[in-house]
Amino acid sequence: MKDGENLHVLIVEESKNDAESLANVLQNAGHSINFDHAADIDGIETAVQTRQPHVVLCGSGESLPPPDAVQTLLARHELTAPMIVIAEKAPEQQVVAARKSGFANLISYDQPDHLHLSFQKEAACIRLQQQLKASNDTLRDSENRCHSLIENSSDAVAYIHEGMHVYANLPYMKLFSIETAEDVEGTPILDMISSDQRNTFRDFLKSYQDDHAHENTLEINCVNPAGELFHSSMELAPATMEGEPCTQIIIRVSASNEALEKKIKTLTQQDMVTGLSNRQYFLQLLKQRMVSPETDAEHCALLYITLDNFKTIRDEIGIEASDQALRDIAQILKSNCGDNDCLSRFGDCSFTILHYDTNQEKTLGLGETLLHGIAGNLSEVNGRAVTMTGSIGICTIEKQASDAQALIAYADMACEVARCSGGNRIHTHSHIVDEQSGSEQEQEWDKVIRATIDEERFYLAYQPIVSLKGDTQQRYEVLLRIIDTAGQVILPGQFLSIAEKNGLSREIDRWIIDTAFSQLGKLRAEDKDISFYIKLSGDTLADTGLAAWINEKLTENGLSSNSIVFEIAEQTAVKDLTSSINFIREIQKLPCKVALEHFGQGEQPQLLNHLPVDILKIHGALMGGLGNNKAHQEKVKEITEMARESGIQCIAECVDDAGSLAHLWQVGIDFIQGNFVQEPCKTIDYDFEGETA
Repeated sequence: MKDGENLHVLIVEESKNDAESLANVLQNAGHSINFDHAADIDGIETAVQTRQPHVVLCGSGESLPPPDAVQTLLARHELTAPMIVIAEKAPEQQVVAARKSGFANLISYDQPDHLHLSFQKEAACIRLQQQLKASNDTLRDSENRCHSLIENSSDAVAYIHEGMHVYANLPYMKLFSIETAEDVEGTPILDMISSDQRNTFRDFLKSYQDDHAHENTLEINCVNPAGELFHSSMELAPATMEGEPCTQIIIRVSASNEALEKKIKTLTQQDMVTGLSNRQYFLQLLKQRMVSPETDAEHCALLYITLDNFKTIRDEIGIEASDQALRDIAQILKSNCGDNDCLSRFGDCSFTILHYDTNQEKTLGLGETLLHGIAGNLSEVNGRAVTMTGSIGICTIEKQASDAQALIAYADMACEVARCSGGNRIHTHSHIVDEQSGSEQEQEWDKVIRATIDEERFYLAYQPIVSLKGDTQQRYEVLLRIIDTAGQVILPGQFLSIAEKNGLSREIDRWIIDTAFSQLGKLRAEDKDISFYIKLSGDTLADTGLAAWINEKLTENGLSSNSIVFEIAEQTAVKDLTSSINFIREIQKLPCKVALEHFGQGEQPQLLNHLPVDILKIHGALMGGLGNNKAHQEKVKEITEMARESGIQCIAECVDDAGSLAHLWQVGIDFIQGNFVQEPCKTIDYDFEGETA
């Protein structure tokens, strides 16, 4: 039963007219009900099997079954509907006896006001129960989502209840040399603490749980099963596990001996599923490569590898079995890499290779070898044969290259082109566009942009925005991708900045809106509860005719305005505050929502006093290393609290690792977006409901 829906009442009376008389009493008193009538046990049996009642009114009469028989029948069907018994008389002694027997009340036929009040009380309880259930379901979904994401965190995380472990993720178990989850459950947390500091930890934990102390971090010595001591920083946070309150503990180690330090360093650099380098370590290595004085003397390339059909396989065989297939693919990649190469698991089903001492021909040869190895692999999982193919994007690292993130993006784009072309192939990024990046080339760029618009060499990619609070509505940010005349993908950043200078960005934004609306109209026609977040450039905000045009396009595609959110960058709003304010006012009249993205780096908290936005997207720069960066944590908390006070929802953008999830969940972030959830792609098929588990 949802708010506003009628309560369903089963009325046990001798005649339909008698039942209608009771129903009229309730309806005249303002209760929204519909009812079924039954006059005997068989009729009651049929009625409850057809539609479960919220409340049962059981009359008294010679031909009617006794109330306790009706009560027994409801119990047999495991129905908890309250039962109000109506009799000729209702003396106090019998009322007390009825309530002791489990009936909601006993009232007399000649007291209609009593019936109204008694029913009102039961209806209020039922609606509160429904609200409580909905809240518990939402909380459980949020917990499941966060637990699933924390499972993949590189931090050592455990949950304890009354001093005992109830959960630990893989890094925690590896830290303490624990083999299985069953081995850690029920183990006292004190077993992990140095014997001479157990009283210190016990006192700290008691103080934290009893007084909700502000201080939640403790420097303490831990001990592993081998008896080796290591210094750690324990961070405590309130949490729940399967609806029960508990305490989350994150352990960060300050190693005090060389062997343990090496072990901890390896753990922080390693993907827990495949044993390869993890995303963070690969990015660190790539950035070091960019500034190395030996860069000019080396030839290297970046390979970005995605498994084409991995998501379908995972849905079919499950996470544990698909992880085994991932490990098999990782071994194939590892066996074909050079000794100096760095191979990492970069995403859920993607890998990257920093390939040294090479030329273009050798790199392509390596790519072909990897494709054949992936396609030829047969993983046996639970008696089932699993095969898959891969797509590879290659970006040669030029001598003058200095931006690691741009290189990753180039290789990723090339991989996406390969995948969208059918998969099981290689695509190489071209640096032709980069060579035309100087301001002296802007006239040539103008021609390129004009031709790209005229020939519509664009396509849209979509990245899911996922709720941390159990909301399963489908939300996607719409991202532009551009293809040059040679079929190569160009990053939109530089392209769009020059387009804006040359007055062409409005036309591009309208193409994006028109195309996105058309796609969204088709999806919503299939009864999909989905919304799009669409970026707008600064020049477009000054387009006074845009709101009216958007309204026409909404009507043309049969869209409701609440399915669209337009995004304005904080920097854009600061540059042209007047146009931003005017646009927001006009677009909210439709009414579409507006999000202020990349918020938090401009140190402009007063901006929200002038911009009545509906959503804040916290700048991705604050997400990097959030789990360990106190300054970023405080900033994110400050923004979230400020938004909550203003009734504004918050999205954390560019979330690329699970280590940030505990903090984001704790401070009350509403949604997350980033490559950790899913990288942008052309398909709109993210499982918003399945990913909550």
